[in-house]
Amino acid sequence: MADRIAQTATNLVEYTVSELAFALKRTVEDNFGLVKLRGEISGFKGRHASGHCYFTLKDEHACIEAVIWKSTFQRLKLLPIPTSRNIKSSSMS
Repeated sequence: MADRIAQTATNLVEYTVSELAFALKRTVEDNFGLVKLRGEISGFKGRHASGHCYFTLKDEHACIEAVIWKSTFQRLKLLPIPTSRNIKSSSMS
């Protein structure tokens, strides 16, 4: 009961996980559609059983988890090299 009163008193808008995830996805895609990222590839272990590749792009202050989808990976002319400094063009989602 006290939790409900505290929640009402704050006037905060309540979102479901799906609502927040969709709003964040839409915001990122609308504001950063196609970008170039400069950073280091870390944690690249080749293709996963799904055919996708998972790794981290990082610099000295932050990191972003990344995916190369199977269909995109099949068309790559150069494979990602871990610990190399790269500039990558990508769509954000």
